[in-house]
Amino acid sequence: MTEMKPFSSTAIGSVPFVDAEEAVSSMKELDIPAFPQMVKLSPWEDMFLGAVEGLPAMIVDREAQTVRAKRWNRENDLADFYAKFLAGERDFLALPPDASRGFDAFIAHAAQDASYGPDFLKAQVIGPLTFGQMVLMEDEANALVDDQELLEATALGLGGKAAWQAAKIRALGRTPVVFIDEPGLASFGSAFSTLTSETVIKTMGSACEVVRADGPVLIGCHICGNTDWGMMMETGIDIVNFDAFEIMEQFSLYPKQIRAFLEKGGYVAWGIVPAQGFSLDLMAEFLAAKLQEGWIALDKKGVPYDLIASRAIISPACGLGTLKPELARGALNMVSEVSRLMRGK
Repeated sequence: MTEMKPFSSTAIGSVPFVDAEEAVSSMKELDIPAFPQMVKLSPWEDMFLGAVEGLPAMIVDREAQTVRAKRWNRENDLADFYAKFLAGERDFLALPPDASRGFDAFIAHAAQDASYGPDFLKAQVIGPLTFGQMVLMEDEANALVDDQELLEATALGLGGKAAWQAAKIRALGRTPVVFIDEPGLASFGSAFSTLTSETVIKTMGSACEVVRADGPVLIGCHICGNTDWGMMMETGIDIVNFDAFEIMEQFSLYPKQIRAFLEKGGYVAWGIVPAQGFSLDLMAEFLAAKLQEGWIALDKKGVPYDLIASRAIISPACGLGTLKPELARGALNMVSEVSRLMRGK
């Protein structure tokens, strides 16, 4: 599998555009374009509602845009899911038409333009733990994440969705980079979370195994808030993505784990371009200098600067779907500019 070049640029996924071609074109300067999720075009383009199709035991109210999980009478749903899944079927987990306008345009554009992500293309799905935190059981007594049977099936299903996207990218002759995003893990370790590290590692590991079993792929995870980063590096992912603009210091509390992760071939995607509060007055030189300061501090803690640089990816701190279109374009251009600056240094 092709190695990523140092300082490769990519995006998280969500964009504010409502025109598919504009959304796809906004990624053209990135080394690794990401499929644009046009969250302002339709709520079903959002990573949560867009992931429901094919998952077992879901009660979906499309008009109210709510999802609940069955607590009772779900045996047939689970049996049908496992029969398809274990037979190797993936199409039943495909993005439905109202959730795939960005993805379809992305794949079509990449098929026509070999320079658009010439080596890698990125896709993304919501992670099973975050999905499980967002979906209440039908009696609303607790969440899906606390139901081990459904959480396991959800992990396999979302892994299958990631595998379906990866297969579409491999068919274009590119290496897929698929993020299984877990923004909900920002609450890990707080009074609001019932999760244990064992559950996180097992659940993420199950999803990753499904994706890898279907073909060559690099798997990442984006968390925009702080979490136990040492734990995340044990989940089987290849790329850890975090908000380097806001929580560089917190991430740097794990020097031994970061070094071990990089030495065994992992990458860190440094979300140095802020999403919240992004301004067109922001200077790429400032962001590059801020990134270097963080790396120098890590070097002093035992993570060699050259090792960090050789396994570095540059990204926004989070998705850009809440920004105005001109600011989103500016943020994506800033990611590319920081990447060029760092490569030059």
